[in-house]
Amino acid sequence: MKRLIFIFLLVIISACNNSGNNDPQVSGNREGRGVQHRHRNRRGQGQAEPANLRIRRDTIFVPSGSPVNTKIVLHTVSLNEQVVQFTTIGTVRPITGHKAEIAVPFEGRIVRSFTKLGQKVNPGTPLFEISSSDYLESVRILLQAERERDLAEKNYLRKKELMESGISSKKEFDEAKLGFDLAVKEYQKAVEILKIYNLEPDDADLARPLIIRSPIKGEVVKADVTVGQYIKSDSEAPVIVADLNKIWVIASVKEKDLGAVSLQDMAEILTESMPGISVSGKVVYIGNIMNEETRSVEVYIECDNPGQVLKCGMFVSARLSHKLDKSIIIPASSVLQDYDKTYLFLQTGPGIFIKKEVTVMSMPDKNLMVRSGIEPGNIIVAEGAIYLQ
Repeated sequence: MKRLIFIFLLVIISACNNSGNNDPQVSGNREGRGVQHRHRNRRGQGQAEPANLRIRRDTIFVPSGSPVNTKIVLHTVSLNEQVVQFTTIGTVRPITGHKAEIAVPFEGRIVRSFTKLGQKVNPGTPLFEISSSDYLESVRILLQAERERDLAEKNYLRKKELMESGISSKKEFDEAKLGFDLAVKEYQKAVEILKIYNLEPDDADLARPLIIRSPIKGEVVKADVTVGQYIKSDSEAPVIVADLNKIWVIASVKEKDLGAVSLQDMAEILTESMPGISVSGKVVYIGNIMNEETRSVEVYIECDNPGQVLKCGMFVSARLSHKLDKSIIIPASSVLQDYDKTYLFLQTGPGIFIKKEVTVMSMPDKNLMVRSGIEPGNIIVAEGAIYLQ
């Protein structure tokens, strides 16, 4: 009986051990089914299906059933005439030569004033008088040089006449001629010194103070003149005359917008002080030096300024218009960058695209102007080109 019980226990233990062991093949099948189930769950949660693209060098083949077809947008290239506009900021400045800061050429005291703010003046209009010892010394030098020139001329003419009569020698004549030539040069030097200070030699007079005159036509926009005031030659200009009927607006144009600016382009100037009112102008100069910090270039716009709506120093908005004749304009989204190369994808047939290198220039409104690489009639990928990489 004990033997039977012992045998029965051995059978039970053996059966338990067999049930705890796993068959490797069965275990592997179970694990494989589990992995497949997880993969199916992942695809069900939005994992992208493979694109099934075929690539041969620069050519990409997209099967008709590929999901890439739903993500790309095609665009047919054409030549268009269009006006590109963009707006930037600018500053109002006087045109060169239309503003004169009238400082005194000599130290002295103001003895008389002829000017007031807002006064209209012409070239040569008296502004104020100044008494200056330096000026009087320059006049004295001029008058002395003029007198010596006249004496040297008389001596030269006399020696010439005597030589022709055989009374005087050729040497005496040559000396007289040399003296006359030197006297003429000294006089001319004295005249040029006065002209540097915008003074006419005919007005030089030891009995009269120096009269400061306006060099240009315009309006007196500064008149800081007080009779009895002593002014030094390096003092700030007491009078400023400006002609503001025409002005410059110096606009700051970003590097990316330079392709949309040319000489003679029209511009519209807008101000916050007078909304709804604009001033017309045209581009007269495009700077050749770029500001490294702002990545912008100064563009000069010349404007008529009726009623002087635009004030010097005013910040304004400048809307520039550039006409493009027969240009290829494409969306910036169609172009990709590969190191130093710029390219896009050109469709050559249904589902067939080739990688095409192009040369482009930035334009406003997220567009590009194509310089080379594609022609009118070509079909390019305008959006979704990244899916063909």
